[in-house]
Amino acid sequence: MASWTRVPLSERVRPCTFDNIMATAAVGEDIEALCGRCGQVWHVVMAKMGDKIAKVVCKRCNGQHLYRTELSVETAASAAAEAKGSSSSSITGARRSRARVAVAPLAPVPPFDPAKPPRAYSAALVFTAGERVSHPMFGGGVVTGSPGPGKVEIAFPAGRRVLASAKSASTLARPVLAKHVPIADRPPDKM
Repeated sequence: MASWTRVPLSERVRPCTFDNIMATAAVGEDIEALCGRCGQVWHVVMAKMGDKIAKVVCKRCNGQHLYRTELSVETAASAAAEAKGSSSSSITGARRSRARVAVAPLAPVPPFDPAKPPRAYSAALVFTAGERVSHPMFGGGVVTGSPGPGKVEIAFPAGRRVLASAKSASTLARPVLAKHVPIADRPPDKM
């Protein structure tokens, strides 16, 4: 009589499913996916991450989106319903929402003396908060502060920019062409 022994989970054979037998479609091949824009299912694989299809292009509306099937839309809708605490698992109207990141309000421009003429911007100069600066590309602005060493933040009419400041000139000397240096793999030249 044969005795049965329990096999640990780590040694069990993985069940035979479509995912672990069939390879996914290659980039450029046709595939069925659900388009959220037009509802069409015929798509072309645009990008893959490893063996998984990442992005597809709809053949009807040319919309590019993440690869999704009807099953993935249902699971996303049920996960969203569970997250909201509602018991409805309706597929219609289920959209993936992105978390909004709170943007910190910008610090006000420090007070400056309008009677004082603006200094021409140069990366070699040092600036202090409240100084007026004239930049050749961005125009006139006011220094708001220094976010770090070698940087200065300036408020221009088009927006704030972080630019270089207090940069010293390079002390490196230009290389000089060496003449009449013997090369090891050939005999020396006769002069």
